Amino acid sequence: MRMLLFFIALCFVVVAQGQNTETDSLKKLLTSTNEDSKRVRVLEGLSYAYLSSYPDTALQYALEGLELAKSSSDADGEALCTNALGSVYFHVGDYPKALEMYLRYLKLKENTNRRNALAVAYFNISSVYTEEEDYQHALFYLFKAKQEDIRRKDSSGILFDLYSLGSVYVRMQKQDSALYYIKQSYEIAQQLQDKNMMGAILSTFGDVYVSLNNNALAVEYYHRSIPFAEAIKDNEVLSATYFGLAKIFRTTSQLDSTVYYARKALHISKEAPFLKQVLEISTFLANVFKTKNQFDSAFHYQELSIATKDSLFNVENLKKVQNLKFQEQQRQQAIKTAGIELRNKIRLYIVIFASAVLLFIAVVLWRNNKQKQKAYALLEQQKLKTEQAYEELKATQHQLIQSEKMASLGELTAGIAHEIKNPLNFINNFSEVNKELLVEMKDEIEKGNMDEVKAIANNLLLNEEKINHHGKRADSIVKGMLQHSRGDTGKKEPTDINALADEYLQLSYHGLKAKDKSFHATIKTEFDESIHEINIVPQEIGRVLLNLFNNAFYSVMETLRQAQGKATNLEGFKNLQSFENYEPTVFISTKKIGDNVEVKVADNGNGVPQKVLDKIFQPFFTTKPTGQGTGLGLSLSYDIVKAHGGEIKVESREGEGAEFIIQLPI
Repeated sequence: MRMLLFFIALCFVVVAQGQNTETDSLKKLLTSTNEDSKRVRVLEGLSYAYLSSYPDTALQYALEGLELAKSSSDADGEALCTNALGSVYFHVGDYPKALEMYLRYLKLKENTNRRNALAVAYFNISSVYTEEEDYQHALFYLFKAKQEDIRRKDSSGILFDLYSLGSVYVRMQKQDSALYYIKQSYEIAQQLQDKNMMGAILSTFGDVYVSLNNNALAVEYYHRSIPFAEAIKDNEVLSATYFGLAKIFRTTSQLDSTVYYARKALHISKEAPFLKQVLEISTFLANVFKTKNQFDSAFHYQELSIATKDSLFNVENLKKVQNLKFQEQQRQQAIKTAGIELRNKIRLYIVIFASAVLLFIAVVLWRNNKQKQKAYALLEQQKLKTEQAYEELKATQHQLIQSEKMASLGELTAGIAHEIKNPLNFINNFSEVNKELLVEMKDEIEKGNMDEVKAIANNLLLNEEKINHHGKRADSIVKGMLQHSRGDTGKKEPTDINALADEYLQLSYHGLKAKDKSFHATIKTEFDESIHEINIVPQEIGRVLLNLFNNAFYSVMETLRQAQGKATNLEGFKNLQSFENYEPTVFISTKKIGDNVEVKVADNGNGVPQKVLDKIFQPFFTTKPTGQGTGLGLSLSYDIVKAHGGEIKVESREGEGAEFIIQLPI
């Protein structure tokens, strides 16, 4: 509990310095301001101001601020007051309720995308788990707080996270881990010259060495912490330090020193008040005086212990009453929400009734215009004919689309056949080698030469691994072909766009190479390795890429043929110095631009004539000779990219190549 209360105290000091939040000033400010957002933050400040002395008043202010924030739709103010509520419940020991508020505070901060306070939320949650002795969850949230502070480069936050981790490990009796984190916090505190934290850190060093039974070092660190704690009036650290010294002196039977430090700790705890500490220290002193046979003093401290228990019990009753009050406010909010839902239903019923009235009027008008039934019948016949024609057109279009898909499948098959040939050759070759090795192994077994048998067996295992590897490669190629032939699943999935582009590029190139052995082209790629997987339908985008690759290779191949067949005619080859130097080249690149991925497919062919550039994505339009294209490839590609929420465009200057640009959302 010391960790969270110290952290709350530090936060409140900052608020007080920036906004003059002394209790009287805050009350005056509350009466003088009418702006809801300012009033919410003043009420939050008053809650923290009364937290230590009057937790019931602190709870009242926090609840009032929360209600005002909700009514004024102040999401940030709602989060602040929810956190203040958690601090009140934590202070009075209602840890389940405190945890509920802190978790709600975390959710509110996440919903408003205000990550600046996430570390505070994680830390508060960890403090509750620490008091509940659920140390695994406490450590989980402390490490999250530390990670968030590191992200924000908040050195002070990191310092407090490290100190808190050490304190939790002290409770867990894991002294090595406790020392590791406390030492780190001590080094950072020295670097930052943070004297406010030094007293708490040195006192925790003392706690660690007490658990290590090194009383001499523990006493040294306790005494070193006292001046720092006194300088900033950190009464909680002072009380814990004095009590730690008292417990050490009791183990060495120095009862006078024990009583001296225990009384100092008790005096500070009573002034604060820290009721749990008062209860623990008064019980400790009663037992000490019983040991010294000073029963009057023992009785005095026993009475104080009983009175403190009664006070804690009264606080518990207050907590239950305030819980009921808060639950009632929640119930009222639920009633308000139900009223809003009822009004919405009434509006819906009004709309339905008005629609029914309009429908009735339409029926009456229809009955009054029966003379137009013949015209309607004629229109119906025309409609049927139009629908039949439309269905026939759709069927024809479907057949053409399937033809386009089968054409792309044929081109894929040629590339796949080339790709699958290599792993099959490896499988056949290694199988032949294994056959010879098995014959050799049989001979060596008959000779009893087991060392040679083992060597041959090792070679067989290596060959089998290679056979298995190339078999899987062939299997993946076949699966890819089957996946393409089955068509789209329509289901998006995370896909490596670089790998997808490279795979279809190779298949396209080898497919054309298989059709025309004389064909060659230079392929240049520039893939952005920073692109992570994007959510697409890989079969659909693969079909788009395959179509663009095929068009690019077709363009450079036709340009090369024209160049070879018309060596004296330079028209249409503005960017070529000579036909002999023409090198067919296809360039593919990927690049991440903001929230999009850009894929470019460019070639140095003849390009697209300017007069047909606007028609290139229209269905059935093609610049290829009759019989060499359906005119649906780019149209389908356009529809697929649009369905993915992307864009596709073309840039071209006749005689200087073409460049297709695809943009897909990440």
